[in-house]
Amino acid sequence: MAKKRSESCFGLHFDFHATPERIGDAAVGGTLREEDIREICRLLHPDFVQIDCKGHPGWASYPTACGNAMPLFEGDPLALWRRVTREEGVALYLHYSGVIDEKYCASHPDQCVVAADGTRSDKVTRTAGRYVDELLIPQLMELAGKYGADGVWVDGDCWGSQADFHPDTVRAFEAETGISLNGKLPASPGDAHYEDYREFCRELFRRYVRRYVDALHARYPGFQIASNWAYTDHMPEAVSARVDFISGDLNPWDSFNSARYAARAIAQQHHVWDLMCWNFRSGAGRPGHIVKHPLQIMQEAAAIISQGGGFQNYITQYPDGAPRMEQIRRMKPVEAFIRARERFCFRGHAIHQVALLLSTYDRHRESSSLFSRNGCEKVMGMTSLLCDAGHATEIVSEHILAGHAADYPVIIVPELFSGLAGETVEELLDYARRGGSLTLVGRKTCALFAAAGAPFSCGEAGESAAFTMDGEAFGLAYDACELCIQDGETLARVSADARSASSSLAVVCPFGRGRIAAVGTDLGSAYQNGAQYLHRALIKALLARLYTPTAAVVSAEGLIEVSVLQKDGCLLVQLVNGNGGHRAGSVATEDFIPACRRVALSLVLKRRPEALILQPEGRELPFEYRDGRAEVTVDEVALHEIIEVRP
Repeated sequence: MAKKRSESCFGLHFDFHATPERIGDAAVGGTLREEDIREICRLLHPDFVQIDCKGHPGWASYPTACGNAMPLFEGDPLALWRRVTREEGVALYLHYSGVIDEKYCASHPDQCVVAADGTRSDKVTRTAGRYVDELLIPQLMELAGKYGADGVWVDGDCWGSQADFHPDTVRAFEAETGISLNGKLPASPGDAHYEDYREFCRELFRRYVRRYVDALHARYPGFQIASNWAYTDHMPEAVSARVDFISGDLNPWDSFNSARYAARAIAQQHHVWDLMCWNFRSGAGRPGHIVKHPLQIMQEAAAIISQGGGFQNYITQYPDGAPRMEQIRRMKPVEAFIRARERFCFRGHAIHQVALLLSTYDRHRESSSLFSRNGCEKVMGMTSLLCDAGHATEIVSEHILAGHAADYPVIIVPELFSGLAGETVEELLDYARRGGSLTLVGRKTCALFAAAGAPFSCGEAGESAAFTMDGEAFGLAYDACELCIQDGETLARVSADARSASSSLAVVCPFGRGRIAAVGTDLGSAYQNGAQYLHRALIKALLARLYTPTAAVVSAEGLIEVSVLQKDGCLLVQLVNGNGGHRAGSVATEDFIPACRRVALSLVLKRRPEALILQPEGRELPFEYRDGRAEVTVDEVALHEIIEVRP
């Protein structure tokens, strides 16, 4: 019996976005062999495999009855995959491109998204058009019914959707909202009703997802569905469709930091989830794929499974649909790595420590399309900085914080593009008044909260200035502002240069029964684009004044990431090695990641534990316990180790 997605920790994804041009005169399935599929199942024991059935070009890579099949097949490759995986007890999911479908657009230009200037897209379908009923639902029904697939991973969906100015959509907007556009389409940010119209188009996407999910579930209740990147950092909002799992695929460049960020943004939803990393990188602007070393993939996997999620790895198929066995066989160490750790993290939930705000309001206003990751560098960089500084961090959006802000010892508002809704600003200030520790980062963020009553004022400091914490070591602060306080402590200072008079850059001030900390420079994007060790020193010093971590890093040789999960009543301290050249554009693949050594931790525990066990090794660690703390040292973290706290 195949596992459900909720039970699946490790999977493999294969796709090839079939087109007649790529395969030429050959047949799809021409070199696909039953013994290869069986070897995949028996060698790697995946909980599921996810294979191509229709990519962005719109051609089905199996002999469908829906009219979009590739021209030539050798047998029925999808039926072969289904038969073998069922015999081997492995779930089978399909990769299916949703909103993006070039073939359908070419045949149905009236069903394509229309831009404000009247031009029609050649690949993006209208979510309010006929496509969902005419092709998408019937084809998914075929996959669920005729082929008995376990589910579908709908690609090219939220991130492919666009604002649609088709006359029917404009009329529907005016009818539903009562807003009359008077023929003036809201195409640019400065136009009247620009955000109203974009939000209407977002709602059309939500309805489209609910339509196909509900239709499939009504007829095939066991068919499991994810809309790729829906309800993630691309679309940071409450889950509004009955999707069975949440998923997304990471950019192949800097996948480790991307995984840290995306995993935390998805985990907030408390839903079944997994993330996919690509097993290759491109050749830095040159054609072709460079296959990653298993160590790189394992480090990326660690960033995901340490947050409680499942992991899948993407390996392309040959143009005729055959699997790349030479790459797949190299995945055996990755499978062993994940399986050894599965019971110590899979489906675990974070103990609340630091909450980093990923604002839905701000993301909607920064994103050039309806749902995308463009502009994510600020929050991604802040995530990396907090992880590298050793602080357990969750990413939360407004719908998670509403009514639950007090659950978090620290809430960080990173640099903002546009701002926050007024009620969110007041809720966060009230959180601090009632005893919380609110941290504000970035010039615009500080100015927004200062105007709303935070206990400081902002002045100009220049586009780039020197900043210091001790008057001896200096870094550069970009887009900085001076912070003027009446009461509180200054942690860092800023000046034109090392010899000039300085003013406060980072402060901690009392506010009601709590505190507000502020950093008047854009730390997140600065760390993402050019990390400085003083960034880590500053965030460590600041957070040391705001809360006591459940698992505090006392010292470590290297960058160690800490997360604290609870699973089945057990506390599991996740230690992930953050070293390596994953951020360097000059590094495509690497086979060496320096270990973190002598990682000294202080764990806050109400009573002396029976034992601290280093997993998955199963080795008992010596520790000292006094005053509610267990002091323990892990000699080496190669990639990912877990301290199991046995009560």
